[in-house]
Amino acid sequence: MKYRFGYLNRSKNVTLEGALDSCVQKDDERGKEFIYKKYYGYVIAVVMRYVKNEYDAEELVNETFIKAFKNLSKFNKIGEGEVLEKSFRGWLARIAANLSIDLLRSQKSMVALEDVGEHDVKPVMINATDKLYAEDILKLLEGLPEIQRLIFNLYEVEGYAHEEIGKLLNIPDSTSRTYLTRAKQKLRKLYTEQFAVGR
Repeated sequence: MKYRFGYLNRSKNVTLEGALDSCVQKDDERGKEFIYKKYYGYVIAVVMRYVKNEYDAEELVNETFIKAFKNLSKFNKIGEGEVLEKSFRGWLARIAANLSIDLLRSQKSMVALEDVGEHDVKPVMINATDKLYAEDILKLLEGLPEIQRLIFNLYEVEGYAHEEIGKLLNIPDSTSRTYLTRAKQKLRKLYTEQFAVGR
C-alpha cells in the first residue's frame, strides 16, 4: 500500500502539532499528507542505511508511515516547535529501523554471528578532522559487512544502547560491542584508503 496525496489541498498554515492533533482526534487525511510529505525524505534516509534495495526501501517507508499513523495516539507529544520536531523524528526513525531489521531478519541475509568476545578486538580511536559529505559517509558505511553496518547504525546513528541492540538482534550485548568496535576499525581503514591517499 502506498500513500498518495496529490489530490488534497495544501494548507500553508499546517504545523506538525496541528497535524498530529487532527490525525489523532479526527483521523484527518490532510494531517497525514502533511506528515508524509514533510518526513518522507527523512524516513527514506533512515531506511536506506539498512536496506540497499530501492523497492524494499520504498515498501518500508510506506510501512513506517502506516504503522506511525495507526499508533499516533501512543506518541508522547512533549514540547512544541523544535523539541516536538526532534522527538517525532526520533520516534519515526525507531519505527523505520525496527521494520528494516524485521525485513533483514525475514530475509535471513545477515551473516551468522561468530562467537566473539570483546577481548578479541582492540579499541580504535577515530579522529577524522576532515568534513565529509553525507554521501561519502554512506559510501563508507556500505563497505561494512551487513551485521557491522546494522549495529553501527543502531548504536551511533539511532542511539540504541547495546542492551537494546542485543534484544533486537538476539545476541549478547558484548557481541554488539565487539561488532561496533570492528565496524569503527573497518571505517577507519576505509576512510584512510579513500580520503587520506594522495594528501
